[in-house]
Amino acid sequence: MKKQAEEQKKEIQKKLEQLNLNFGNKIPSIFEIDRKVRYKALKGYDNTNYKVYHFVDIRDIEIYLTPGSRLEEADKKYKSALPLISYLQPDKEECFENYVEFLRMVKEADIDKIKEVEKEQKKFQKQIPFEVRYQNNFIWEIYYSEVDDKYFMMFSTQEKQTEALFYLIKKQIELQKSKKKEMIYVPINNLDYTSGILKKSEIADLENYLWYFTKSWPFIYEVKEKDNTSSIQIVGKVPVYHKVKSIYKIKLTTKQEAQKQFKLIKALFILESNTEEEYPFQTGISEEGGLNFYYNHNKIIYEGLAEFVKNEIEKKIQKVEIINEQNVLETEKWLLLKQVVQKQNLEYMAKEKQIVTFLECKRTFFGKISYFFKSKKKKTIQEIQKQEKIESEKIEMGQLDLEEKELYTIEDLIKVCQTVEAKEKELKNKQMDIKALENKKENLERKIKNATLYINEIESHKKSIFDFWKFTNKDEVPLLLEGEALDTKEKKNRIKRVFSYEEDMEEVGKKIDQKQRNVFSKKECDAVFAIKQEKDAFNIIRKAKRLKKDETYLAKNLKEKQEQYKEQFETLQEKDFDIFGSVVEDKTKIKVLNNQKHREIAKDKFKILDIHRTTTKEEYEDNIKHYELLLEEAYGKMVSPYDMPAYQISQKPMENKNWEILNLNAKQILETWKGKEDTIILNRINIKENMPVIYYSNIMFYENLNQTLPEGMDVETEILIDLQKYEMKLVGRKDICKNFLEDEFTAKVKTIQIYEYDIERKEQA
Repeated sequence: MKKQAEEQKKEIQKKLEQLNLNFGNKIPSIFEIDRKVRYKALKGYDNTNYKVYHFVDIRDIEIYLTPGSRLEEADKKYKSALPLISYLQPDKEECFENYVEFLRMVKEADIDKIKEVEKEQKKFQKQIPFEVRYQNNFIWEIYYSEVDDKYFMMFSTQEKQTEALFYLIKKQIELQKSKKKEMIYVPINNLDYTSGILKKSEIADLENYLWYFTKSWPFIYEVKEKDNTSSIQIVGKVPVYHKVKSIYKIKLTTKQEAQKQFKLIKALFILESNTEEEYPFQTGISEEGGLNFYYNHNKIIYEGLAEFVKNEIEKKIQKVEIINEQNVLETEKWLLLKQVVQKQNLEYMAKEKQIVTFLECKRTFFGKISYFFKSKKKKTIQEIQKQEKIESEKIEMGQLDLEEKELYTIEDLIKVCQTVEAKEKELKNKQMDIKALENKKENLERKIKNATLYINEIESHKKSIFDFWKFTNKDEVPLLLEGEALDTKEKKNRIKRVFSYEEDMEEVGKKIDQKQRNVFSKKECDAVFAIKQEKDAFNIIRKAKRLKKDETYLAKNLKEKQEQYKEQFETLQEKDFDIFGSVVEDKTKIKVLNNQKHREIAKDKFKILDIHRTTTKEEYEDNIKHYELLLEEAYGKMVSPYDMPAYQISQKPMENKNWEILNLNAKQILETWKGKEDTIILNRINIKENMPVIYYSNIMFYENLNQTLPEGMDVETEILIDLQKYEMKLVGRKDICKNFLEDEFTAKVKTIQIYEYDIERKEQA
């Protein structure tokens, strides 16, 4: 026990020396504190959320230790906090327990982690992280007293990660001796925005506005630089293409600059949210990695906002005038139709009255005689029209109540938009009324025609009254009083299910894998696996005429694969396929795929491609040709269950003459792309429902001899398509920008050129 105690003492002493804490009874004056710093914590502040980051002079930070935990409320920690000097005085009886506690912390300190903190802070002297915050920033327990204008560390003795504390102690001792100044970049706990660049209410509004446009909550930080200047830095994510997102960063250094940005975003938010999506503004990444706003592909900036509003109001005023003219024409048409229908209605009523009179008179012998005489004195339509008044309406043209100005406001534009909306609604309602009257007119024409025919038949006593009603009501056209019901029904019938990668991939992947296990043989699955390893070689071998560079590529590629085989020879030998085949691993070898256990082994590319030390170029080509024939036979056995897009990053636009492997997940291929080019080409192919395509589901990567392989597309989300069998049509072309993080500090904006194609099966393919 004594020996163990001695070793522990030596270990502690060694760490004290490494931390410059072997000062004996002479405690550095930097730790001497005359009066405890005065501090009052903010109420309701989230201790895990850091809003403010400062560069702080290490010498200006007072160090306190507290028994309270890191996540405890700041006020409670403050009450129990004592200056570091209270933990460095073993000679004082009241401080001895504190000293023992401090030695325990020294013993548990990790010197390597302290060195990592030092390296990290050296990097921050040159550049702060692109995302402002950084990994393990929670280890800094630094606060700011506004009353005393002092920074202080309030570190918990319960904390296991003590590297920040001992780094600060070590640096303070060093800097006191050298009389130098050194800054650290740290989050300040329990401190709200103080720079005044934006008001707190404006920051809260800005968070909401940015979420509205990007559908992701932004992180808004206040950063105080080494030169004591402050900035507001906003970091968030924004969709740039379908589900693909890019990080953006907005840096605001002056009140004027911040107000411009705030007013622009606020104006666009008010405009879009108050005009029922009349103005669906788009977002994109700027060349500097910030956030741009667009309308109809035109960039909108604060300086051009007034002109934008004026131009839009002028367009809307012209639109109101056009709608007013259309409304007048449609109203005239409606009035004419209404009069025609009223006349038709009177005519039909006259004929209907004559028929009813006949029916009543037909019941008795005397009635028939009476009808015979009355029928010669028919009441004319003109007499009935005297009893019915045909309505007429006055045509009025609504005027836009907007005073002409040199400069218009967002309020003016919203008002004009509401007027346009009301006018369009009025026009649409009038058009629906016209459609209803046209149907009614057609219906009445048929009824009048039928009634006339039947009256003629009544006069000739050819049909019964029952036959009359049956005849009169046939071929009736339904009245569309509430809009075009038939058109709505047709549209519903045309709706197709849209494939969503995030929502449907798991379910669709299982169905695809189930089907492919049934329709493809083991050899065909091997062929699909083989082309994934050697796609370029497959495309060369299928050429009608090869070039010299093609032959060179095949020879070089085979050599590279053989070198890889040699490097893994020992591992491959252990598998011993000749003895055990594909069941080499016993039932105890459990693997996991998408959280599901199985006992299958992955396919080996060297075995599938028959590559070994002595494989010749002819053997290599023959094997690929064999798989090519299998793929030709297999292609068409599997089709796409839905319309779905597939993507590929390339150095050039897509060509329709090769086997191609594309990914269903655009987000994945863009986020994992590591190329150095400033411009990326993203090809998109729109795969249609029931179009032949082969999927890289789980069965393509495992042997499944034990029948334990989970169903799905858990290894890859790729597809294999033979573009030689399709005609390609470019249907879309656009450029977007995306931020790519190169490291913790640097993000580079790159241009993504998107080519979108529709494909149709060739007739002879």
